[in-house]
Amino acid sequence: MVSAYFRQRVEDPASGRLEIMGERYLLVRAASLSVEFVRVVEELFGPGREGEAQHFARNILFDLAHALGRADARTFHERMGLADPVERLSAGPVHFAHTGWALVDVSSGSKPTVDEDYLLIYDHLNSFEAEAWLEAGRKSDLPVCIMNAGYSSGWCQESFGPPLVAAEIECRARGDARCRFIMAPPSRIEARIRTYLEDVRLPDTPGGRYEIPDLFSRKRLEDELRRAHDELEVRVRERTEELRRANERLQMEIAERARLEGELIQAEKLRALGQLAGGVAHDFNNLLTVIQASAELAESEPHLPARARAALGDIRWASRSAAELTDQLLAFSRRQPATPRVVDLGAALSEMRKVLERLIGSDVALRVQVPPAPACVLIDPAQLQQIVMNLAANARDAMPRGGHLEITVRVTHDGRRDAQAGDPGTDDAGWVELEVRDDGQGMDEATRTRLFEPFFTTKSLGRGSGLGLATVYGIVQQSGGDVVVESAPGTGTTFRIRWPRVLADPDPTAPDAPERTTPIPAGATVLVVEDQEQIRTLLEKTLRRAGLHVLSTGDPRAAESLLQEAEGAVDLLITDVVMPGLDGPALAERLRAVDPALPVIFISGYPGEVAGERRPLGPHAAFLQKPFRLEELLEAVARTLGD
Repeated sequence: MVSAYFRQRVEDPASGRLEIMGERYLLVRAASLSVEFVRVVEELFGPGREGEAQHFARNILFDLAHALGRADARTFHERMGLADPVERLSAGPVHFAHTGWALVDVSSGSKPTVDEDYLLIYDHLNSFEAEAWLEAGRKSDLPVCIMNAGYSSGWCQESFGPPLVAAEIECRARGDARCRFIMAPPSRIEARIRTYLEDVRLPDTPGGRYEIPDLFSRKRLEDELRRAHDELEVRVRERTEELRRANERLQMEIAERARLEGELIQAEKLRALGQLAGGVAHDFNNLLTVIQASAELAESEPHLPARARAALGDIRWASRSAAELTDQLLAFSRRQPATPRVVDLGAALSEMRKVLERLIGSDVALRVQVPPAPACVLIDPAQLQQIVMNLAANARDAMPRGGHLEITVRVTHDGRRDAQAGDPGTDDAGWVELEVRDDGQGMDEATRTRLFEPFFTTKSLGRGSGLGLATVYGIVQQSGGDVVVESAPGTGTTFRIRWPRVLADPDPTAPDAPERTTPIPAGATVLVVEDQEQIRTLLEKTLRRAGLHVLSTGDPRAAESLLQEAEGAVDLLITDVVMPGLDGPALAERLRAVDPALPVIFISGYPGEVAGERRPLGPHAAFLQKPFRLEELLEAVARTLGD
């Protein structure tokens, strides 16, 4: 059948055609597809890379021959009508011989089956590749019949169906006696070769090595690489999305961190300025104590001229005003003594309406809105008035040509405004919000960022101290609230302050303090320890006028000597809290080691709770904050000695 096929041959060199049974063929020199092809590839790779060149050339030749074998087998089977696998395989060696590759001698140990047990052991006699290498005078450590292995395995694979690969294990071009091949499925080829070599026990040969063509392993590798590439693309997309989201989160975190750092810097700045303000207030209160007490002593003179008495009254008024200024400093530094009470914010604002109208003037229209139900918060009523008055005064100054001022009190829950704030059954107490809105000049961002700094003001010289909003900030923070400002040039300003709502009835107004009724024991001895000479002198004069015997010193360490000299006859110690070398509480401890029952009145420019932060003031102690009126001093002395 194969001979009949090849007898139908037509050669027409004039047209460059060679046909067999109507199929065009090519005549190719055997050496050009073997030894000479390898030489050309070696030249391309260059000296020292012969091994790489041969491996590259062998792979190309095997792949090419395997594809040719499958293509020729498919065409031949179709033209000759071959369907049985054995018939297809049997035509292969004859076809192989007619096309000049080699003669084929199939070993009886072969087992050509259509499954994984397929095995073909065969020799190629007169292999064109082996002869090409021998004729060229070249020898190889590896078998050279690459195209023979590729073509025959391609033909057999097309004949039987399952993938097949062939490897030459003996080769005449290497010095072996024959060119022997083993063909099997790619998954079995190595095991088949090992079994064969163990059974046959080939004698030593010049090379002894063989190589299994990696056509199918490359195909699997390519498939794996393609799958890995696809998986990598998916992972890259997923990772890219993760990185994008992470970058967004990072940018948000950076922005949030920058915001928090800005707030921290602002808070640290305010804290430092607050400490400074507290220190200034302390020293200022010492001065005010001298001014106020001196004015009171002078006014007590019986034959004082009227003009002098009026001047002293002005001095005392200025002293009280200055004391209010120090209160603002202490409020900003959060050292203002506060007496928080449950206050209905709506009711308090309604009571302040007339005062606010006089404060802002007739050219500013005031509108006050309060809820019908109580909106209670915990705050010092005096400090609440200070907040409202400061905000109203600022709004008035922002509207020099008149305008509108709206002050609103509302109750909110979870950030939502609740029009029915007084209804029962609310799950949480919510918040009470004070909103102060004007339609004045407004502020730019630079001004808003410095709004609560002490001594910062946009007003002209003499129009303000710059402490109003700093005081507001200090009081709001001290009372557990927060404040938000919205403003822009030309759109007015809105202050929103909110406090936790208190579900309790408002406290009644505290009664005025009663006048002194406790008499001062005549002849009692008082030890005064005050490092400020002017204050010490005023204390001495006041106490002596009250009929008391006074021992005094500006050095706290000398107080022990005075107590010993008096032989324990001291009835009361009056001492400043903050003094150089030895503070008041430490001095009291030392003196009480001598007289354990010694009562003490502490005086300080700081509030009592702040003054006691250094050291607890201890038992049997009273406290007076500077500046104090002389009557307050005498009342404290009478009460302490009476106890």
